[in-house]
Parts: sequence; C-alpha cells; structure tokens
Amino acid sequence: MAFVIIGLLLIALGVYLAYFQRRKTGDALLDIQATQTSTIADVKESMADMASISDTYREYCELKGTVKSKNPQKAPFSQKDAAFYKAETYRVYEEEQIVTDSEGNRTKKLVKKEEKISEEESGEELILTDANGDSINMETVGVSGAFDLVKTADRFEPVNSYNENNFFQNPRRRFTSFNGGGFGSGSRMLGYRMVEYAFLTGQRLYLLGDAYMNAGQLTFGKPTEKGKQYIVTAKSEEELVSSKESAKKAAFFGGIACAVIGVIMIITGIVK
Repeated sequence: MAFVIIGLLLIALGVYLAYFQRRKTGDALLDIQATQTSTIADVKESMADMASISDTYREYCELKGTVKSKNPQKAPFSQKDAAFYKAETYRVYEEEQIVTDSEGNRTKKLVKKEEKISEEESGEELILTDANGDSINMETVGVSGAFDLVKTADRFEPVNSYNENNFFQNPRRRFTSFNGGGFGSGSRMLGYRMVEYAFLTGQRLYLLGDAYMNAGQLTFGKPTEKGKQYIVTAKSEEELVSSKESAKKAAFFGGIACAVIGVIMIITGIVK
C-alpha cells in the first residue's frame, strides 16, 4: 500500500513540474523576451503623456542601469560600499546527542548546529541611473524579498571575537532579532556565522516591473497586474533567459521522470 501512495504522490509531483511549473517558468521567460528595453527618458515621456488621462497610470517596462543609494553606506560584514544589503547572523554551537545504532548500542555524539539570531536590511532609498544619465527611484520596503542579491560575505567568527554591541549601533538598519532557545546539557558555543547579500554601489542591474509616479517622483516597483513578472537582479538579460530556459527544460524532464518512477512504484505495490 505504501508503494501505491508514494507512487501517486510522485505522479502528482510529476504533473505539477511538467505542466504547471514549466508553464510558470515559460510565462516568466515570455515576459522577459517580449518586453523591450526602455530608457528612463522614454518612460518619463509616457508618464507625462498619460498624466492628463490617469494619475494612477503604471507602465510595465524593462530597464537597465547602475544602482546607488541616496545615502552612502557600508555593508556590515564586508564593509563594501553597498546600495542595498541584507545580512544574517547565526550562532554556531555543538550539541551532545545520544545516537542509537542498528544493534541498539547508544553512544554520545557532538552535532554542529546553527540558529539564526538576527537579520537586517539597509533602509536607504535606491536610484537606478541608465546609460543616458536619467534616473528613477526604486521601491525597497516590502519588495526586497524578490531582489536577486549577490552574496558578498559568508564567514565564521569565534565566539570571543564577536562584538555584538557594535553590530546593532547603526540606527538606519531595519533588523529583526531572534532570541533563540537555550542550550541543553553538553552544548558548547563555538561562534557566529555572518552572511551578507548586496547590490554594490555602481553595480549594473536588470529591472522588470512597473514604473509609476509617487509623490511627483518617477518610481519603479512591483507590478500590480496579476501574473506579471517582477525582477530586480544583477544578472544580465542574456543570463536570465539562459537560466529560465534551463529551468523550463529541467521542470519538464524532472516531471516526466517523477511520473515514470511513480507508475513503477504503483505497479510494484500492486504486484506485491
């Protein structure tokens, strides 16, 4: 019976990957390929033309340029000049666990674990400037989870060299702290792992989303139309197209493989 249930689940997964996930990736690929790159001047002109018709007009567009923040800042771990960053801190510790082998023998074993204790992101507004020198503001609050940031740091610091007070001194940071649980018996604190992702100042970005007017300022943000792609990445358009095409193929062939294995498991379960 278990073989039959697992087989049905694999077939369902196969259908999801080969049809729904492949279609979703294909729609994203179509948006990228069908949307022509605009200059910021083009977008400004469109917004001006539509101003007398609708003050809520939004234009779906593809933009390219370099990014900076309105106020200079340093990423906390790499100390690089960052337009935007996210940073996470994990405490790293060893915990003693009792392990039972196949013969019922119980032994103590030290297991290394990580637990997130804080996460933060920069709070500065972003500006994209295209090749013609024109600029557009970029949303960050509430949409930064979709940013395809570049990893700029991933390092471990022993427990004695980590100064937690300095970490939280910058009042511009928007961070969330995680208290975490207490250590059990036999546990030992090792140190902290610090991971950072960022768009560096002057980094080239590819944007796909909505342009709109916000308090008189031309702004780029997440599309309001359902199904439209929202992309903010340091990848080039060519890299994006290549990755989407690969993902589309992987979803199709992965789905077929899951479905075939599922059928085999169902047949095996019935025969048994």
